[in-house]
Amino acid sequence: MILRIIGFFYLLFISFNSLGQSSDSLKIQSNVYAEAYYLNSSKGIKSPIFYNHTSVNQPALNLGMVEFFAEKKRWKFQSGLMMGTYVQKNLAAEPKYWKQIYQLNLQFQIDSTSQILIGTFPSHIGLESAKNIENDCFSRSYLAENSPYYETGLAWNYSPKPNLSFRVLALNGWQTMAKFNPALGTQFLYIGKSGWKFNASQFFGNEGKGTRLFLNNFAQIPISKKLSYTIGMDVGVESGKLWHGGLLFLTWKPNSKIRMSSRAEYYSDPHAIIMPNAFTDIAKSISFDYTFNKMFMFRSELKNSTKFGNDLLLGLIFLFPAL
Repeated sequence: MILRIIGFFYLLFISFNSLGQSSDSLKIQSNVYAEAYYLNSSKGIKSPIFYNHTSVNQPALNLGMVEFFAEKKRWKFQSGLMMGTYVQKNLAAEPKYWKQIYQLNLQFQIDSTSQILIGTFPSHIGLESAKNIENDCFSRSYLAENSPYYETGLAWNYSPKPNLSFRVLALNGWQTMAKFNPALGTQFLYIGKSGWKFNASQFFGNEGKGTRLFLNNFAQIPISKKLSYTIGMDVGVESGKLWHGGLLFLTWKPNSKIRMSSRAEYYSDPHAIIMPNAFTDIAKSISFDYTFNKMFMFRSELKNSTKFGNDLLLGLIFLFPAL
């Protein structure tokens, strides 16, 4: 089943690239992404608080995606259609045909320092992507699983210098496409001379339980060319009630093919603002990845938490970039 799905995506990929090669003035690109996995859990079932890798003891597709990009002069169009167990769980509240949208947006380059973006796009909050190939550990942290993966609205991006950028957003709310809950977002990103990176993202809105203020901060710091660490923290307040979490990554890349990462994290939501019930947990993870080539990657992770015990996660990632 998984191979047939990947084959379907690959045929779409070829057709899109054929279209892109027919025009000189219009730049067109496409790619295909597929993430297959197998999860063994000591609990025998995945908790409903998680949105990724939710099937247990059977091969499954977490995320399969076709992305399409078109660019001409100052305009850029970005779209992505997706399927998989992540989609079924995380976009369950969206209308039927909206569930397959990873992103669908239009960008206009105002000048060399600023752009306007409108539509649905990846969230400005957090350091972990829905595309797992971009993350240090195979599974997502509590901070990533319980903050927006995507958002819909209008964003203004301003980059006065190559290492400094700001973003201001007018949003539909906390991860939603169809419903309209007016909200605001901001983001600040700075990259130091030695390659360290500091990001601060904010969200302000009302999700039905009172005014929500959410702060996400993380720093990525290289120790050497092969070793780096990341520290992050989320703090949220809604109607005077607080939830918070923190994490620490340590990543080692001895060569271009091997990556090893460890993560320690905690999450506390004592008033059940984000979680369905009061929740506190501490977890530790160790990941090992092997990249065979630009299109094929193996990922594995052993995770232990005080609440859910041990999980062993194995996966294969396929990435077919544009020709």
